[in-house]
Amino acid sequence: MTDVAVLQCRNVSKRYGKSTVLTGIDLDLQAGEVFGLLGPNGAGKTTLIKVLLGLVRPSSGDVSIFGRSLPGARKAVMRQVGAVVESPAFFEFMTAFENLRHLVALSGGISRQRLLDALDGVGLAAAAHRKVRTFSHGMKQRLGIAQALLPDTRFLILDEPTNGLDPHGIAGVRELVRDLAKTRGMTVLVSSHVLTEVEQVCDRVMILSHGRNVLLADVETLKRRAGLVWLELRQADVALPAVSALKVVEQRADAERGTVALLVDPVGRDIPALVRDLVQAGAAIHRVEPRVTTLEDVFIANTQADESDVRTDTFRNR
Repeated sequence: MTDVAVLQCRNVSKRYGKSTVLTGIDLDLQAGEVFGLLGPNGAGKTTLIKVLLGLVRPSSGDVSIFGRSLPGARKAVMRQVGAVVESPAFFEFMTAFENLRHLVALSGGISRQRLLDALDGVGLAAAAHRKVRTFSHGMKQRLGIAQALLPDTRFLILDEPTNGLDPHGIAGVRELVRDLAKTRGMTVLVSSHVLTEVEQVCDRVMILSHGRNVLLADVETLKRRAGLVWLELRQADVALPAVSALKVVEQRADAERGTVALLVDPVGRDIPALVRDLVQAGAAIHRVEPRVTTLEDVFIANTQADESDVRTDTFRNR
C-alpha cells in the first residue's frame, strides 16, 4: 500500500439535464487492490468509468488519480491508466504483435521487446505472430488487456472482461487479474455482472443502485455479515419459550430424524452464547451451521429487481 491513493473520488455526481446518473460517490483505491464495481443495468457503472477515464466531467465533486486531479492532469495520468471497455476491436488481418505496434504508435518510445513482454504477460507469447482473425474471443480479450497494459499502466479498468468467454477463458482472465495485482502491484477495477467471478477475484466491492453507493465493503466481510445460522434440534424443543423467542427465517422438518432445522437470525447475539442459552433452557442441539452468504445474496438484497438499462449508462455517446 502507498500513502497516496491510486484513485480518490470525493462526492462525485453526474447529471444529464434533469436526469441524475451518479450521486455523491466517494471511493479510495490503493495499489495492488482488485476492486469490483457492481450494480444492475442502468445503475451508473459505465458513467462512473467514463468519469474515471476523464471522458466525462462530473457535474460536481473531485476525482484524482495518483494524487493528480482530473481533468487538469488527464494527459499525464492516462499514460498510467489502461482500460478495456466492452469488446476490444482489432485489425483482423494483422497479427497480435502488429496490432499492438500500430495501436500504441501514438504513445511513442515503446520497444519491440516491451510489446512482446505485454503479450507474454497475458499468455499470448506463442500467438504473437498469428493473425487476429484466427483468435478465439478469449484470446481477443487477452489481447485487449495487453494493449491496456501499455505504455506504463498502474491502474487497469476492465468492463465486463469475461463476457462471452467459456469456463477456461473465464478462469484465465481471473488468474491474469490476480497476477497483475499480486506480482506487479497493479490496481484493477472490474465492472461485471458475473458475481461469482467478482467474489473470487476482488478484495472489495461497491454496489451502485440508481447512481448511489448502497454498499462498500470487503468481500469476506460481506460473506460473514448476514450472520444467519442453521440450528437443528428436536421437534419437541420448538415449543420451548427460548426457542419460540428466536427470529426464525426458515424452518425445515425432518420427520424421519424427528428433528427440525431452523434458519435463525441471531440479531446481533453471539452464536456460542445463543447455543449455550438454548441448551440451558433444555433444547437438544443436533447441529449448528453458519449459513454461507454469497455475493449474489448481498447484491439482490441491496438492489431493486426492476432496475434496467437507461440511455445515460451506455458507453457510446448517442
